[in-house]
Amino acid sequence: MPSLADSNLTGRVMSLLGRSLRARTLIALSLVFVLGFGISAMHIYGTRDELRRAVLLIQARAVSEGFTSDQALEGLPRYHAGGEMEYTLYAPDGQLLGYSDYMSRPRRLRTALLSRESSWWRWSPYGGASINAPVRLPDGAILMVSRNDQAERAMLDELLLDRLRHSLVLMLPLGLLCILLILLLLNWTLRPVRRAARLAQGIGPAAPTRRIPLQGLPGEFHPLAAAANCALDRLAHAYEAERRFIADAAHELRTPLTVLDLRLQDARRSGELDWPVLEAEMRQLRRLVGQLLELARQEGAAERGGPTQHTNLSRLTREVTVSLLPLFEAQGRDIGARIEDGMLCRGNADELREVLVNLLDNALVHGSGRVQVSLCRSADGIRLEVADQGPGVPAAQQEAMFQRFRKGRQGSTGTGLGLAIVRGIVENAGGQVGFVAGRANALFVLFMEGEPACPV
Repeated sequence: MPSLADSNLTGRVMSLLGRSLRARTLIALSLVFVLGFGISAMHIYGTRDELRRAVLLIQARAVSEGFTSDQALEGLPRYHAGGEMEYTLYAPDGQLLGYSDYMSRPRRLRTALLSRESSWWRWSPYGGASINAPVRLPDGAILMVSRNDQAERAMLDELLLDRLRHSLVLMLPLGLLCILLILLLLNWTLRPVRRAARLAQGIGPAAPTRRIPLQGLPGEFHPLAAAANCALDRLAHAYEAERRFIADAAHELRTPLTVLDLRLQDARRSGELDWPVLEAEMRQLRRLVGQLLELARQEGAAERGGPTQHTNLSRLTREVTVSLLPLFEAQGRDIGARIEDGMLCRGNADELREVLVNLLDNALVHGSGRVQVSLCRSADGIRLEVADQGPGVPAAQQEAMFQRFRKGRQGSTGTGLGLAIVRGIVENAGGQVGFVAGRANALFVLFMEGEPACPV
């Protein structure tokens, strides 16, 4: 019974053979060599019966010269060239006419052997103790001649076996030479791959722009190297985005934390703590941290693919508008809504609620006058617009408003993350967001329509 160590060793060997290109090539060449030698041996031994039949055909023609079907078979010699000859006579239509009286049964007629055309493949591992050959007589009859050629067969076997040994002796060094040449060729072919692997080892945070060069690589490795370079480009882009995100987050957190620290120092010196102001600062800090986490989550969701849920956007828009109405009334602002019923869109309800809240909050903080919310079906999907009566954002700065920590007014109380979060959620759901053309104070969101059959 094999031990566990033997099983582990066998597994490691098979794993190595599966991973090594040289091992695979060596195994393949060995199999080809064995298969080639086996086919050669079959071919050599396949010629044995051909030689036997050719010799017998010459002898049969010699003994049957001048013989016709109306003559007695006893007139043909029983012994010829040291062996006993047996005869079976057939008419041209294949009817049996007779056979030698010392035979126990007639030989079967084999008309296919009358053709002198050689077959592209003929294999007979054992031709029998006797060999047969048909001879067509002058009157059209067919004489089947058979003979026990044990002596000739033994001599042919010895000759062919000797020839097979010589072939093996010649093929072994030739096969080893071929394997050596193939391994040298593989080593030469894989040299650029090893060089590229050494270059790839140097790719890291210290050298994020270094890539695997395609020059000198075999053409078969170009797709792999190009795919690896594309993956490195994506990783470098993600690394740079993460680096900027951390730097921007640290910069934005530094100001509220500094203000909070100064207030606590003032409270320590004076012995009095302004709780309303401190709580307002903490709310702003918590909001900033929450939006940072939401933005990071949306960037991760972009790599995992969009949502598959469907949401009743009409109902959700009404709910968010009503929930934020007290904030607008507190600032003396008016808000109106024109919403079509039954608008189903692709997206998670909680994330879409975040989109609506951020859009309305953006209009409340940075806009002025009446805010109008409209939701309707368009040719491209479901279109949501949020517009106010303020001056809006200049066209040259509109795209920048969707970047992180970008504010319309630097002194505003916003975090500069709201529109970045909106774009992340909307684009992850397959939609679009931007400023309405020709209207600097209006934002639009284009959602993908959901399936009516989906539950809402």
